[in-house]
Amino acid sequence: MEETKKYQYDYWRPAVAADNVVYRFEGKELQVLLVKRGNDPYKGKWALPGGFLNEDETLEEAALRELKEETGVVPRYTEELCSCSGVNRDPRGRVISVVYYSFVYGVVAQAGDDAAEVQWFNIYELPEMAFDHEEVMRTAIEKLRASIKLCPYFFYLLDKEFTLPELGRLWSAIYNCKIDRRNFQKHWVAMGLVTNILELTKLPKSPRAPKYYRFNEEAYLKFRKKCFFK
Repeated sequence: MEETKKYQYDYWRPAVAADNVVYRFEGKELQVLLVKRGNDPYKGKWALPGGFLNEDETLEEAALRELKEETGVVPRYTEELCSCSGVNRDPRGRVISVVYYSFVYGVVAQAGDDAAEVQWFNIYELPEMAFDHEEVMRTAIEKLRASIKLCPYFFYLLDKEFTLPELGRLWSAIYNCKIDRRNFQKHWVAMGLVTNILELTKLPKSPRAPKYYRFNEEAYLKFRKKCFFK
């Protein structure tokens, strides 16, 4: 009988994977990046970018590596979303996946590695997807909507300098609804969560020029602290 090495366990081990929900805001649409699988299982089906964990990397490193290998995309921000451990989620065997979501702006995606094609899809017009990725997308959208008022990462979907109409269109795209544009814009300015960049410079003001804003992280942190620690 082969001798068991120290700290070597003899119980069953599942495979571990990392996947990525990559958002971008395009005009009036909130979109997610999908890859068309070039190999079985689910060859020809659309899926989230991702793959198996290497022995020498963390899960987040695996998610970012697979994303870059399959699409060439490097995100501005990444955060863990959820874990998926359904018994029959992968026909190759038991695979546990940790899913991350990422936010990008102004990037170009290009198919690479085992991805046959890459494409951006409106989050409300998704194709049939491989594995349990349709369920993952429902979770991702629900979490984005639930946390958007408390976490500022949705600003990574905009340029560093943006207009209030752009911010309003992004908000509408996330919630898939119309907003009261004037009240929405007044709210963000009144709360101090965005700052007109002309107030930060000595540039001359023109009434016809579009007003550009930046996210005021310091004001946001004060706002959140006030909400939770009264």
